[in-house]
Amino acid sequence: MLGLVFQVGADKVAVDVRRVREVIPRVRLTVIHGAPPWIAGVFIYRGRVVPVVDLHELAGVGACPALLSSRIILFPYPLDVPEALVGLLATQVAEIRPIKPGVAQPIPGPPGRPSLGPALADGEGILRLLDPDWLLAQVAQGAGGLIEMEHQP
Repeated sequence: MLGLVFQVGADKVAVDVRRVREVIPRVRLTVIHGAPPWIAGVFIYRGRVVPVVDLHELAGVGACPALLSSRIILFPYPLDVPEALVGLLATQVAEIRPIKPGVAQPIPGPPGRPSLGPALADGEGILRLLDPDWLLAQVAQGAGGLIEMEHQP
């Protein structure tokens, strides 16, 4: 698998590049009052409102720092609506590299929050393998309708 590698707190995380629609610089987000703290806000991307999940906040390590390496990783979600997007905010989003398959160890997330994925021994340490479809399905349930769970005609 070819993985996009980024940082969430102290964790290095990888996601299959085939699932990524686009990676864009961090932009100014409109805060949604009453949204869960892990919803960083929304922005307009190619005429559509896109909710953004702060992975740092979701992992319980505070807000994503405003670094030059901070990026919004866009994923199509829900999958049955190809034009619908959700952004994940992370730091040090700059590396694409091969990820060798191996035995991944499940690691739970903080209490009441989803995990960033199982851990895999990598040549450079421990790497979390994020499944964006699973994660977005988990956060959509608590997003107060900001993230669609499925297409509704």
